[in-house]
Amino acid sequence: MSYPQTAVAVFAHNEKDSIAASIAAIQKAGLGPHDPVFILINGTTDETETIVRTLADEDARIRPVVIALGDKANAWSFYVNHLAPDTSDLHVFIDGDVEVSEGSFDEIRAALAVHPEALAASTLPRGGRTANAWAQRILSHHGLPGNFYALRGETLQKIRARGINMPVGLIGDDPFLRWLLLSGLEPGAMPDPGRIRPVPMAHFTYRSIPMTSWQGLRALWARQMRYQLRDLQMNLLRSHLTTYGLSAMPRRIDSLYDRATPLMALRGQIKLRKLAFLYTYWRARASRARPLRAAPWYEE
Repeated sequence: MSYPQTAVAVFAHNEKDSIAASIAAIQKAGLGPHDPVFILINGTTDETETIVRTLADEDARIRPVVIALGDKANAWSFYVNHLAPDTSDLHVFIDGDVEVSEGSFDEIRAALAVHPEALAASTLPRGGRTANAWAQRILSHHGLPGNFYALRGETLQKIRARGINMPVGLIGDDPFLRWLLLSGLEPGAMPDPGRIRPVPMAHFTYRSIPMTSWQGLRALWARQMRYQLRDLQMNLLRSHLTTYGLSAMPRRIDSLYDRATPLMALRGQIKLRKLAFLYTYWRARASRARPLRAAPWYEE
């Protein structure tokens, strides 16, 4: 049998308060004795790296990877291009601020074995105020929460072979991947929900932003603004790739901001955050082509 079978990529940006618990949960999720856990420590300014290196001294499967640029899309592309083992038949992606359920990797493997048509597996949330409603949407619409999901090894190899990378600065890694996967990695093709298999017995626990303080409310509002910018980015990216194909994938999402319009920011399901669509439009226009704080994955 070839090793490793499962490879794990954990996104860690200033996660000193949660990363140890997140790694402990991964160790109980069905990790094999030779399966690597790459901790993508990106743009961190707290003690996350020190904590991860201490844990790596105790478990050789844990592999700290320091990435200067604090950007999840950049870290994802770095993993796909430089770190993902060719021998892995399952690649699991996890945010460093969640805890995955015990045995969840085994549940994902079992589900994919029964559904060979699936390119990826998604999991369900627990613990937050909106977790139940969110879980129902994942089950009904074959969602792909970026907190915890898995790609078949063959799927990742196809992504790598086709040169598919996330544009640096992209906020919505999960809706972008869901769109690509459901279309069979062919923008504009007919989506097939069966290409993503939700696994009800695999879940992740997360903490909601508290609404009992001014700081919590500010953080909640900032999150809503990020979601609004994410929606605008996805509208721009889907339109661009549907027109020009995957070979025209931009290196940076802000290279598309010149095409943004106020109505494009408003497109999609109407939610409370849509009230700020003009602010989002002007924010995107003002931040286009801003210098990055560190080298992106393609210059590493």
